[in-house]
Amino acid sequence: MATKRILWGIAALGAVAAVGYALMPRPLAVELGKPERRTVREFIAEEAKTRLAREYTIDMPVAGTLERPPLEVGDVVEAGQEVARVDDFDLRQQLRGVEYLVAQARAQVAGVDMTKTKPEEVDAAEVRAREATVALDMAKRDRNIAAIELKEARRSWERAKELVEEGVASEAQLDEAERRFHSAEEGFARAELAQQAALRDVEVAELVARRTAGSVDDNEYLRQLYEAEIEQLEAQRAVIQSDLEKTVIRAPVSGPVLEKYVESRRVLAPGSPIYKLGDLASMEVECDVLSEEVVRVREGARVELLGKALGDAEAAGMVTRIYPSGFKKISSLGIEQQRVKVLIGFDNGGPALRAGTRLDARIITAERPDTLAVPERAAFRRQGQWYVFVVEGGKARLRPVTLGLRNDTRAEVLEGLEETDTIITEPMNSIAPDTRVRGK
Repeated sequence: MATKRILWGIAALGAVAAVGYALMPRPLAVELGKPERRTVREFIAEEAKTRLAREYTIDMPVAGTLERPPLEVGDVVEAGQEVARVDDFDLRQQLRGVEYLVAQARAQVAGVDMTKTKPEEVDAAEVRAREATVALDMAKRDRNIAAIELKEARRSWERAKELVEEGVASEAQLDEAERRFHSAEEGFARAELAQQAALRDVEVAELVARRTAGSVDDNEYLRQLYEAEIEQLEAQRAVIQSDLEKTVIRAPVSGPVLEKYVESRRVLAPGSPIYKLGDLASMEVECDVLSEEVVRVREGARVELLGKALGDAEAAGMVTRIYPSGFKKISSLGIEQQRVKVLIGFDNGGPALRAGTRLDARIITAERPDTLAVPERAAFRRQGQWYVFVVEGGKARLRPVTLGLRNDTRAEVLEGLEETDTIITEPMNSIAPDTRVRGK
């Protein structure tokens, strides 16, 4: 009987123990990890897109008939490639006429001894000298007017660039100012050539008048006259040959055709726009940064560029410019924000991205190498203090920590943890101090 009582007692104690064990709270399965030494960066992440920093307007170099431009918007050209052509028939005929006159003057030089000066030729030479002087005065006036117009066009172009930088003017207004500036340059160059030709005319006419008046019987002056005429004609020939070279219009840079202004064969004045080209070598990235965050951005800061256009690769960039003023922008959530434009330079040789390609930019604002860090989700804030859960004796213990740099994935720990500590990397709301835990 005593043995049976003992056995029943043992069975009762076992049952009580089993019930107690069943009622005990089981350890909570959590993600565990340890602090690691690594590089931690703080960055500003924004959507960005590529753009061409430099654009070029190809315009009509000389007056004439432009053949139908062969390129279309989106075509990519190489620097020096022919992009358009001006009908050169009239210029070639002018060149033939001048060359004929040069040959005629040279023949007259050879036969100078066969001619004699007549009194009426003296009068005609004096009249021609006066006319040449008047023509020179008109050429000087035209040149001064062209110089003033060129100065005004340059000032307008530089002002337009400043207004575009300040966000006041549009790129189209800048392009128009640039076109007017190049047109004014062409006009000034032509006025310079016209003045030089008029000056040569005066020299020739005065030489003729002096020689004619001083030596009616001496025809040696004719040799100088014809030689001077030859120089004048050769100057005209140089101008025509220069215009002929300009009839083949070539691309100044490699890049895509952004706009096409002329679709068919047309007669155009000098300076009329034909194409707008983008310079692929000037590809850059622009992004709009919140005004309260842009204060942390500095020119020269490193940038990480990511996105579908780059695949699994990552491109390195650098902040090249921060605009001096901000602008208002409505976010995708309909919130009005104040933002500042930031430009990023990068090497587009490998990716070969086109303008307008969407990217993600991470602007590095601070970096600490070889520092103790934990997953960003492991730290949480309570009453102004940062904490992490440290596992000691199978239980979660609340440990205050001091954090340094942080980003979306990592947080730097300045005080409160050691590399040997085991922490809960993804704490749940159900975890409280002294909660029993186990690793998953």
